[in-house]
Amino acid sequence: MFFPVQASGEIRNAGKYDSLPYRFWGYPYHTKNPQEGRIEMSDQSHGLVQALAASQPQSGQATKSALNPISERPVEPNYLCFLQKTQGIETRKVSEWKVEHGIEATYLLVSYTSEQFKTEEEQLFLHDVGEHAARAAGVRAYWVGCSCLGKTKGEQENNVWSISDVVRGARSMVIVVSNPVNKESPAADSTALLRQWGTRVWTLPEVLLTPSNSNIQVYARNANIDEPMTFHKRNFATLWGDASISRELIDHYEGNLILSSLELVTIALRCLHNRDKGLYLPGDMAYALMGLLRRRPTIVKTDTAFQAFARLSLANDNDMLLERLICILPSTPSQPWHEMEDQWGVSLWDIIPSTQVCGIADDDTVIIDGGYAAAIRWKAFAHVANLKHDSWRRFFFRYGFRSTSYLFTVGIILLSNGVAQNAEDNDDGESTAGGQVNIAIGTFFLVIALCFILVAPYIIRILYTGKIWDTQAWFFGFEGYMDISTIEQHIFGADMGHLKWSTNGSSLSVHAPNEYGECIGQDPTSNPNTAEKVEQAINAQMGAERIFTLVDTNTLTVTLFSAVRPPVAVVLCGEEGGMQRALLCSYDWSTQTLFRESVLRMETLVLEKMARVGRLRLGMRREML
Repeated sequence: MFFPVQASGEIRNAGKYDSLPYRFWGYPYHTKNPQEGRIEMSDQSHGLVQALAASQPQSGQATKSALNPISERPVEPNYLCFLQKTQGIETRKVSEWKVEHGIEATYLLVSYTSEQFKTEEEQLFLHDVGEHAARAAGVRAYWVGCSCLGKTKGEQENNVWSISDVVRGARSMVIVVSNPVNKESPAADSTALLRQWGTRVWTLPEVLLTPSNSNIQVYARNANIDEPMTFHKRNFATLWGDASISRELIDHYEGNLILSSLELVTIALRCLHNRDKGLYLPGDMAYALMGLLRRRPTIVKTDTAFQAFARLSLANDNDMLLERLICILPSTPSQPWHEMEDQWGVSLWDIIPSTQVCGIADDDTVIIDGGYAAAIRWKAFAHVANLKHDSWRRFFFRYGFRSTSYLFTVGIILLSNGVAQNAEDNDDGESTAGGQVNIAIGTFFLVIALCFILVAPYIIRILYTGKIWDTQAWFFGFEGYMDISTIEQHIFGADMGHLKWSTNGSSLSVHAPNEYGECIGQDPTSNPNTAEKVEQAINAQMGAERIFTLVDTNTLTVTLFSAVRPPVAVVLCGEEGGMQRALLCSYDWSTQTLFRESVLRMETLVLEKMARVGRLRLGMRREML
């Protein structure tokens, strides 16, 4: 009491959150800006540069541009099966045929799936249909994959990725279906075979890119070649199992309902993943999607599925899809990245990113820049400095209470001096007023000091309760659940009603209206399902979700959430619905990577007390060791 201090804690970082002491200093696997690429990697075993070294000039600038390569789209097929005058066909290079005849090489596309046409005998029927349909359509040639991809393996691998451009240039498309000769299952009807054809990944772009307002003829090997089934392109989605969403793509390419670039990529990726893969490369799903977009990165065989998609996303204007993707909260911890389902039920286009993906790193991670971040304190709670507005009563009690020790000390000294003086006067037989004055003043000081001491509990309540206008920003984290009264006692010394449960900060948050119709956060364990999760998390095994609590002393909110690992940082990467999307990240020191463990929704005012950070290497899912 002789040296009063601030009982509410120290002010640090000018009242802001603790900053995140991290920056990624490594090189990316693929850069947004070629200048940032590691030039000497052309001499190392890096898959991206190796795949392009043969086709790029040997110069420094060429190597840098190879880090962000875009394939040229062919204006016409390399090979076509040209019709003879009366009967028969001849497979030739288109460029040579045009030089010889001096006219345009019009053609139609023959679509099939190798699952139904495996043998040479079966593939001969493709040529029969192609010739018949081409003559009926009045075109000069047809394109079929078994003969027009090229003569060498290298040609075939290069041309297979440009089939979408072949479809775009065709006058029309016909589909050929068949029951394989060596198949043991009973023969299926034409419609069933057509549905089987439609389950393959590469058939979706073929239908979408077929000329608008055209009819698609379907030939079956066990049916009359002169009587094909006919489907209008607009109605073709009824043959697919995901008709409700694939119809949106058909409407887009028909010009009836134009999708944004973000919607197009999101819906198309979802439709592609609904189909049988039969993939040749891990990135084939992105390469199939690539046919629907304008800019196409060069194929890299060593790419993972995510790396291929990320390179495709960075190469095209798709409304910051990757930046939005990292902000979603997966429905389950094992949810694949391509499903893009958010636990709050919002779409990607509802999220507005505040960061930028500036590169792709190894192990399916991205490098982001421009985010706001803060560290989470797990060691212990700390006293939190806070600001309250002064009133005359609080001003009087503060200085009166802090003067109590001095009044008490001075009162004791004066009272003892007065008693001593009276004793000396009695011995000398003299009487003075000095002793009586000291006794009176000392007694007065002691009475005032004792009064302050007696009402100290009331004074403390006046000084340290009431509305808080500002606080020192902290993020406190701990594993498990604790009632909000206990949490506040650890931080503020008593339950004064400062902290509130978050209304909608996590998927476990609960809220309800009070008597005034205001939205008030409730204890999450009031939900029986959440209470059961809290109990189960007590004995959670390695790799299972656990329950954690995050206390934000800036907004004075407490949020209960689930995650596999305890996060050490909060990174703000976007906003949605008037709230900030806050990624709670764990850290892997061996790879310098922050991994998304959960995503919370925080009030926008947290930005005022959070510092920006430099480049971060971010992973959306961390595998268990």
